[in-house]
Amino acid sequence: MIVCITPDDGIAQTFKRVAHEFKEKIVVERGLLEAAIPIARRWEDEADVIVSRGGTVLVMRSAGISTPIVELQVTAKDLALALEKARALIKKEEFRIGVMTFSNMIQQLKDFLPFLRLNLSLYELSIDTDQGEAIRKARDDRMDVLLGGVITSKVAAAYDIPSVLIESGETSIRYALEEASKIVAARRLKNRRAEELRIIMENIREGIIATDGEGKIFQMNGKARELLKHSPERQTWDYGAKLPSFLVEMIQAPGSGSRQGKEKRRLTEIGAKRVMVDAIPVTVEGSVASSVITLQDIGSIQKLEEDIRREIYFKGYVAKFDFGDIVAEDPLSQRTIDLAMRYARTNASIMIRGESGVGKEMFAQSIHNASERRSGAFVAMNCAAIPETLFESELFGYVDGAFTGARKKGKPGLFEIAHGGTVFLDEISEMPLSLQSRLLRVLQEHEVMRLGDDKIIPVDVRIIAASNRDMPSLVSSGAFRNDLFWRLNVLNLFIPPLRERKGDILPLVYHMLEQSDFCGQTPRLGPGCAELLHDYSWPGNVRELRNFCDRIAAICEAEEIEAEFALALLDPGLLVHQDKKVQKKDSQDYALTSQDLNLERIIKEEKTLEGAAKRLGIHRTTLWRRRKKIGRPDNASSE
Repeated sequence: MIVCITPDDGIAQTFKRVAHEFKEKIVVERGLLEAAIPIARRWEDEADVIVSRGGTVLVMRSAGISTPIVELQVTAKDLALALEKARALIKKEEFRIGVMTFSNMIQQLKDFLPFLRLNLSLYELSIDTDQGEAIRKARDDRMDVLLGGVITSKVAAAYDIPSVLIESGETSIRYALEEASKIVAARRLKNRRAEELRIIMENIREGIIATDGEGKIFQMNGKARELLKHSPERQTWDYGAKLPSFLVEMIQAPGSGSRQGKEKRRLTEIGAKRVMVDAIPVTVEGSVASSVITLQDIGSIQKLEEDIRREIYFKGYVAKFDFGDIVAEDPLSQRTIDLAMRYARTNASIMIRGESGVGKEMFAQSIHNASERRSGAFVAMNCAAIPETLFESELFGYVDGAFTGARKKGKPGLFEIAHGGTVFLDEISEMPLSLQSRLLRVLQEHEVMRLGDDKIIPVDVRIIAASNRDMPSLVSSGAFRNDLFWRLNVLNLFIPPLRERKGDILPLVYHMLEQSDFCGQTPRLGPGCAELLHDYSWPGNVRELRNFCDRIAAICEAEEIEAEFALALLDPGLLVHQDKKVQKKDSQDYALTSQDLNLERIIKEEKTLEGAAKRLGIHRTTLWRRRKKIGRPDNASSE
């Protein structure tokens, strides 16, 4: 907004005529000399610039008006029009003209008047000048006419001296408004840049403080206020406040010695927070004029480091399953899940036991995703799948040049990558004895050291270990460290085999058939097939069951799966483990299983062992041994 303060109605009307040419809002007010001060103060917060002229400008500046002021200049045209009026007023060939102007206008008139070749005298005014005395002097100097402003015209009339008002025409007003518009644009740009800078500072994670050479604050952001409120020296920090003593000694005052102008860094405590402080001096002409201080919460630095690690290395290190993905309808399975969910609420190490294929890693991933570490990495490592020579470098990482073939710039170990998350060590029983002591130290000290390095790296990880072997026996035999076992076995989770939770078998079959990539539609299980799958012992547990379902999905075209079809897809080498009943010496008293009855039915239909074995997809000798084991005659047609 532009506020124009004019001395009379004539200039005010000219302002209003020209104002429509400009896009800025223009307000025109009447005010002369001291009368302009309250007007200027009233608009001080809203106005971008004030336009006025002569002594009124000097008065407002003297009063300390902070709004920029543009002076309305006297142009050659304005002065020429005033001289023309003076000549018409005096009606003499030769006459003396007195020009009464304020100091901010006198120089322009001095530059212009010599070209007029008139008998002119200049009388310079100031805001303290008694205009009556100045006019009396002009009268004593025998001036025929006076040129000046509104006050000059009024006082001259009192002394009966002819006078002409030097008016501001459209040209001078247009020029002043153009200058005012430029100032408005510059101020708006400055304000926008200041607001952008403020937003940037307020959104920076670091606390930022700017101080003058005396250590007084002249700029700071919200993060700095938040951190400094924990300082015991003050509760609030405002602009102009002195820095706390622990920061004052870090900034470099002018002339303070050889370290002047050098950045300083220190790790300190503000209340309960540990903060990294950087003091950066701003040197002008060899002296420190001001300083910029940054404050970083160590916790935020560690979180940022964790985010960087995750961005660079965590790709793929995620837990895909949660407890909702586990099919568990058997009461034993549900009790196991309930226990695992309680374990997830803690940070203690967990040892998961169970046969191969029961889903130990699925439980480990579910525990991670149900824990407070869910946003961190889930890093899984199979201790039996990594050669012993690579074990240490994979687990703990290495630096450049640690060994022949080491990657340039080194590589973080799995513990570094999992910082803030979970490390799952599958088949922990296969970990080399020589590395078990290093793992024990990680669990005790929560820190690692890369191969070839001497730097300690703090890590915060939760360990979930798993094994399908008898760990206490391994400890007793010396194959596994006793102290490491008890460090890992804080919480113990046993996942029962599938044969002990038969209530899960059929729900798992239907679930896996629905999820299979090969299956266009989910077939039904015939009564005999459901009984067969329910009674089968599944020595490979859920893994074997999934393989079986994938076989069905790949080749089954029927809407219902018969027992003989399912039997043909089971691993023939594992069928000998099916019968868990006590075998009697008298084969005639042997109780046949559903699989055995299905075998006999297929043999009867095919008439020969060769035909039955071909139909079942097994060797004739395997079928013969099975029948011999259950005491059936070698005659293919026998019952």
